[in-house]
Amino acid sequence: MRALIVVDVQNDFLPGGALAVPRGDEVVPIANRLMERFSLVVATQDWHPADHLSFASQHEGRRSLEQIDLDGLPQTLWPDHCLQGAAGASFASALDVFRFDHVVRKGADRRIDSYSGFYDNGRRRSTGLADWLRERQVDELFITGLATDYCVKFTALDAVREGFRTHVIADACRGIDAAEGDCRRAMEEMRDAGVEILNSTAVDDETGGRRQVLHATPHLRLIRTGRWDYVERTNRGGVVCVVPITAEGELVFVEQYRPPVARNVIELPAGLTGDVAGAESETLLAGAQRELLEETGLVSDQWREALVAVTSPGLTDETIHFFVARACRRVSTGGGDASESILVHLVRMAEVDAWLARQLKAGKQIDARLHTGLYLAGQ
Repeated sequence: MRALIVVDVQNDFLPGGALAVPRGDEVVPIANRLMERFSLVVATQDWHPADHLSFASQHEGRRSLEQIDLDGLPQTLWPDHCLQGAAGASFASALDVFRFDHVVRKGADRRIDSYSGFYDNGRRRSTGLADWLRERQVDELFITGLATDYCVKFTALDAVREGFRTHVIADACRGIDAAEGDCRRAMEEMRDAGVEILNSTAVDDETGGRRQVLHATPHLRLIRTGRWDYVERTNRGGVVCVVPITAEGELVFVEQYRPPVARNVIELPAGLTGDVAGAESETLLAGAQRELLEETGLVSDQWREALVAVTSPGLTDETIHFFVARACRRVSTGGGDASESILVHLVRMAEVDAWLARQLKAGKQIDARLHTGLYLAGQ
């Protein structure tokens, strides 16, 4: 799977900002156009405390662009920029931020700078971006943003080190070029490391034409690519499905009314990760554990991610992560949140076929994922 990374397109890096990148605003319309071609978009955001030690203001008698040693690392001193919560740290107003599926904030530790979207400058601490991408089956990255010779370069180099096939979209980047030739040398360094340097028109050619958003809601987008229409999740935390088995060997199913089919449906506990306010960065396992507890009132200490599969690839980009949870035990009544009315069924393995046949005869529908769960439960 491919993803686009939009690096630090923030007000302080645009003309008139505290650390303006020459013609930095020119990347905004290109980035907006590129985002239409990717189902997964990540943005990085400089997010400095006011006393960050990369600021010249924190070193008496020092000026911007001077070089110092900072805790054993070479450090370029900068004007104060991208202060946490300040307007300069906000993304460019013309940037289509609603397309961002994940934002990586970096540079929050006052003692070390963070150019890369993956690590701080000493590679002492990870931002978690590589793991986040791998959890979503991403293996290829396209990078755009500011600045070519700093944050774009270091993000691309770390992406290659992490094993991603990496491209930098040259016409969608702008650089500082403090010393003449810095941008050219940055491009050469990236190319030597295995980064492919390309133009945004090459991305257009690969996607076979314009990717259009026909309609968008808080949860879904209707996409047209060429002559193909399909549905895309706007929440990209991931979809999880749980195969719960009690200590007594019972399979746990849930039943709820589904408006698209106008019937009650027998399903496995499932849902989106990262769709709860304040827990947008929860892991897939944490999301699976939460969904199991909310829907069934059960918990488990024995979890295994058993399968990653697409659901209906002609209709949607949805990918589901199946987890098997064994020795489940009850700690609450379940039933879902206030908007749901979920019934919980415990069925012995040997009786599942007959039980499902009775549900069909009663006019209910069976979610196809349930049959995948039966296979995984028997492994």
